[in-house]
Amino acid sequence: MTDGLDRSLLAMAERGQRPRCGDWSEGGQWLSEDPEERAAAARWCSGCPVLLECAQAALDLKVTFGVWGGVDYTRREYRPRQST
Repeated sequence: MTDGLDRSLLAMAERGQRPRCGDWSEGGQWLSEDPEERAAAARWCSGCPVLLECAQAALDLKVTFGVWGGVDYTRREYRPRQST
């Protein structure tokens, strides 16, 4: 399913590169519960060398949360878990 993305990410790693979403020092905005952070992450996807492969992986995996291929797939009814 995600073979294309996996191959592209491995090729980047062999060149000593990784996509912005792979740098967790950025704070993980791609999986943030904050919609504004996810919107910023989607903009940062622009120009990513694995953008198309990431978008295809999101479709193949039927993701429902997070930014993939420059698109926020978080469903509108998503609600963060409340601490008890």
